[in-house]
Amino acid sequence: MYHLGVPMPNRIFLVFILIFFVQPSVLGAFQSVRVQIIDVGQGDCILIRTPNVKWVLIDAGTNSQIANGLPSWGVAKIALAVVSHRHSDHLGGMDNVLNSIPVDQFLGITEDCPNRSSDDDVRDAIAEKEVPVLPLDTGSIVIDRVKFTIMPLPPRHDCPEDENNNSIVIRLDFGEFSMLFTGDAEIDERGWLIEHHSDLLDVDVLKASHHGSDNGTSDEWLSEITPTHVVISAGVHRKYRHPHMNAVQDYSNATNNHVYCTNRHGTIRVDGYRNGNILVSKQRDNNKSCVYDGTHY
Repeated sequence: MYHLGVPMPNRIFLVFILIFFVQPSVLGAFQSVRVQIIDVGQGDCILIRTPNVKWVLIDAGTNSQIANGLPSWGVAKIALAVVSHRHSDHLGGMDNVLNSIPVDQFLGITEDCPNRSSDDDVRDAIAEKEVPVLPLDTGSIVIDRVKFTIMPLPPRHDCPEDENNNSIVIRLDFGEFSMLFTGDAEIDERGWLIEHHSDLLDVDVLKASHHGSDNGTSDEWLSEITPTHVVISAGVHRKYRHPHMNAVQDYSNATNNHVYCTNRHGTIRVDGYRNGNILVSKQRDNNKSCVYDGTHY
């Protein structure tokens, strides 16, 4: 058999040449970490696949949608599950995940707070499945050469009234590629991070805080991060009207219009390569603005 004029035995030999003689740095340039910002409507859910197919889940939307969908993505086990903060549009589906698939370790605030029941199901699932819970001051975790840095939280109460400013913020690094996951961090928490940990904020891709709300960004914040791409997870919800016009414009200005949003584009996939290259794919390809226009999307 011949293909492109090269006999089959010679093609096999060429494969061996590539495997044994191509520099590892060249092969490594083609490896990627894949970040899927899943369209869950008004909420957050980020599914991360490492180069050798380990899975990390940051938030799980509001219901069983994500747990039911994990097998279709080929997810048999989760190496790390994270709940950024205890609002239902981030933690609502996590108990279904914990109950339906093995999870190696969990990161989130699990304090049993009085007059708060929104996270009871998650806490019960962790106990029943005996999932190890990582301390919030873990620092960093390396999973299949992908580094997850858990940003320090500002001084806080275990049961804060302001959950958004209690968000767990995580930085991902894979070779020259970096991305920041911000939960719903608002002005106070972001200001504290700028003051105390600005050295960890400069990344390539930003998952916008608080669904593209005005209180999820600022000029100072973007000048520290200097993102080349911004992804917004937001739903069609007239009550919240995310993403907000001023925030979207700021993100567009900062990234030369490389802004993507689940309310317009559906699930968004970011492939980050060891050499720093970035490939963004959209479930739906359109040129509509991410901004809520006051009546409909």
